Amino acid sequence: MKQKQDIHAGLVSGGATVADNKVITQGNQLIEGSYDINLAEIRLLWLALSKIDSKNPQPEGAEIVLTAPEYSAMYDLELANSAHQLQSVSLTLGSKPIYTYEWNERKKRVDAVARYWFSAITYGANKGADITLSFSPKIAPFLYDLKNEFTQMNVFAMAKLDTPFAFRLYSWLSRYRKLDKYKNPKSGVISTEKISIDWMKDRSGLTGKYADFKNFRVRVLDPAVDAINRTTDLTVRYETVTTGRKVTHLVFNYIVEGDKAYIRVKPEPPKLPRRPRVKKGSHGEGEWAKTCLDLVREYEKKLKEYDKKEELPVAYLRKEILYYGIIGNTEAVSYIERLISERKSKRAAKKEEK
Repeated sequence: MKQKQDIHAGLVSGGATVADNKVITQGNQLIEGSYDINLAEIRLLWLALSKIDSKNPQPEGAEIVLTAPEYSAMYDLELANSAHQLQSVSLTLGSKPIYTYEWNERKKRVDAVARYWFSAITYGANKGADITLSFSPKIAPFLYDLKNEFTQMNVFAMAKLDTPFAFRLYSWLSRYRKLDKYKNPKSGVISTEKISIDWMKDRSGLTGKYADFKNFRVRVLDPAVDAINRTTDLTVRYETVTTGRKVTHLVFNYIVEGDKAYIRVKPEPPKLPRRPRVKKGSHGEGEWAKTCLDLVREYEKKLKEYDKKEELPVAYLRKEILYYGIIGNTEAVSYIERLISERKSKRAAKKEEK
C-alpha cells in the first residue's frame, strides 16, 4: 500500500476541530459544469459544499458558516491569514459564473446556462473570523434533495490537492466509482470512458491554453495525477487516444486505496529525438543513434512488463536497423532483419489458416 500524507485535520488554534467525515455531494451537472476558479476559491467552495445536507430540500433561508480556524485546519494554512482569505476569496468566487449544459426540449438543443454560486455573502465589517454564505436558488437543485445522478466525495481525500485541475479531475474520476459497469470485477480497476481533452479544458477554464498536448501534460495533467496519487485515496494512470496523429482523448484507470488491485496500462511509444544536423558517420550522429536505441529498448522492456506476449512494433524494429547500422553493429542489423522476416511469415501463415 502506498504511503499517503495525513489528510485528517486535528486540533487547531483556539480549540477548533474538524471531523473526518465531511462529504461533498454534487449533482452530476455541476460535476460536469464549466467554471474557471483558482486554488483558494475551489478550496473554499469544497468546504462550503461539505456542510450541505444533500438528502433533504434546501431549508428556507439556509446559510453556511465558514470559520477561519476550520478553513485553516482543513487545508493546513496559516491561521493568521485565513480570516482575510475567507473574505476575499468568497467575494471573487461569488462573482464567477458556473455554466451547466442542459437540454432545451422546446428548442431541441443543448443550452449553456450561466449561474452564480451564492445569492448572499456576509462577513464582519471589521475583518471577523467567519463568513456566511447562502447558495443561490439556481444552484440548489444540484446540491439539495438529490435522489439520482449525483456524485459523493470525502473532502478530506482532496484536502492536500494543490491545483484547481487536480480537484476537478478527482471529481470527474469519482463519477465512475460506484458504477459497476466501469469496474473490473477481478482486478478492481475502474476505467473511465474516453474523455476529450478539449472537454476537460473547457470545464476547467483552460480553453485556448496548452494547445500542444505535451505542454498540457507537463504543465497541467501530470502534476494533477501526481498529486492525486500522492495525497488521495486513488491511484491513477491514464492512456492516450489519438485521432489521426493528434492526442484527443484520455482513458483513466484507477484503484481505490485499500483495494487489492494492480493497474496495468499499456506503455506509450517513446518520442524519439530528431536526427541532429551533423555529418553522416560523425560522432554526433552515433550519439543520437545510441540515445534512440536506449529509448526503444526501454519501450520494449516496458511492453514485456505489461504483457509478456507483447512485441516491439515492426516500425520500431526498422528504426533499430537504422540505428544499429549507424553505430556499425552489423550482427544486430542481421538479427532484426531475420526477426521481421519471421513475423511476416507467421502473419502470412495465419491468413492462410483463416
